[in-house]
Amino acid sequence: MKERIYKVIFLFLTILLLSWFYYINNNNYLKIKEIQQVMVNHPEFLPKKDIAKYTSFWFSNLRADIYWLETIQYIWWNAVSSEYKKYLYSMIDLITELNPYFEKPYLIGQLLLPTYNDRYENLSKEDQKNNIIQWEKIWLKWISNFCDETKINLIKKEDDLQKIWNDTIYKNPCKTASLPFWQWFLYYFYLKDPKSAANFYKIASANDDWLEWAKIMAAVMNWKAWDREKSIMMFLTLASSINDETWSCKVFSEELQKVSYLTFREQKPLTWEIIKNIDILSKKIFPFDSKNEENILKDNCSNYINKAIRELNLAYIEEWNKKYLKDKKINAKNAKVLFDDWYISYLPTDFQQYDDYWIIYIFNNETWNFDYEMWKYEK
Repeated sequence: MKERIYKVIFLFLTILLLSWFYYINNNNYLKIKEIQQVMVNHPEFLPKKDIAKYTSFWFSNLRADIYWLETIQYIWWNAVSSEYKKYLYSMIDLITELNPYFEKPYLIGQLLLPTYNDRYENLSKEDQKNNIIQWEKIWLKWISNFCDETKINLIKKEDDLQKIWNDTIYKNPCKTASLPFWQWFLYYFYLKDPKSAANFYKIASANDDWLEWAKIMAAVMNWKAWDREKSIMMFLTLASSINDETWSCKVFSEELQKVSYLTFREQKPLTWEIIKNIDILSKKIFPFDSKNEENILKDNCSNYINKAIRELNLAYIEEWNKKYLKDKKINAKNAKVLFDDWYISYLPTDFQQYDDYWIIYIFNNETWNFDYEMWKYEK
C-alpha cells in the first residue's frame, strides 16, 4: 500500500515539475517572440554592433542568424512602402559584424538598398543618395571579408587580360566571382561609373568560377567609359587568345596593337591612309555576312577584331572633330559631316553593314563623345 502511495506521489510531483518547466519555457518562448516582434517593429532598438559582438560570446553566428530572420520579417512587413530601407543598413551591418562570412545579407543589401521605384516609394533625393552610400559601405565590407585586396589592386592596374587570367598573382582574388560581378551593375547604373564597372568585370574574370562574358564586358565597359586605348587592347587580347589555325587573327591583332601603341602612347596621328588600309584589309580577312550574323557576333576573333577597329575609327573621328569644333564652335553631328567638309579624307565604314542601314558614327550630346548607332547617313 505504501509503495503505491509513493508511486502516486512521485507521479504527481513529476507531472507538477514538468508542468512547471512547460509553464516557464512557454513564458520564455512568448517573451522571446515578443522581444523579436519588438525588434521587427522597432529596429531602432537594435544593440550597437560592438556591444552585440562582445555579449554574444561563442554564439555570434547563431545570433547573426536570429537577426537575419528578423531582418527578413522586417523587410516583408514593410515591403509595400519600402520603409524597410530606413534600418536595413543598420541591420545588415550588425549581422555581418557578428558573422563576417554570412554572404546573403551582403547580397540582399546590395540588391535592395540602391534601388528606387517612384510608383510605390516616396524617398527624397537625399535619402536615395544616402541609400547608395550605405550600399557602398556594405560592399566595401564584403570585399574586405571575401577578397584579397592586394590582388584586387593589382588587377585594377593591369590591362593585359591574358596576364589577369593566367598569372598566379592575379588568380582568384575573391572567394566567389559573383561578388565583383554584381558590382558592375551597381556602379554602371546607379553611380554612372563605367570605369569602375570595367574594373569589377576584370576582377570577376580572374576567378576560376567566372562567367565567360565577364572578359568581354571588361572591354565593353572601358568603351562605355570612353577609354579607347584600354578598350582596344582588351578586345585585341580577347582576339589573340583564340586558337586560329590560319594565324590571321593573332597576326592582325599584333598589327593593330602596334597601331594602338603608336596612337595612344607615342601620340602619333591616325592618318586617313592607316584607317583606310585597316578597313580594307579587315573586310578581306574578316568579312561580315548579315545572313550569318549570329555566328559572326559570337565570341570569335572577327567580332573582337572589328570592335577594336571600331574604337580606332572613333578615335580618328574624335581627333578631327576637335579641329572642327575649334573652327565652327560646334561639334560635327556625325562623321559624314567631317568628311563632306573636308576635315577627314576617308569616311570609316563599320563592319556591320546591311542593305538598307548600317552602323554610323555620331556625336553623342549626352556623353560629349563620338558614339555609334544603327542607321544610315543622310545624303
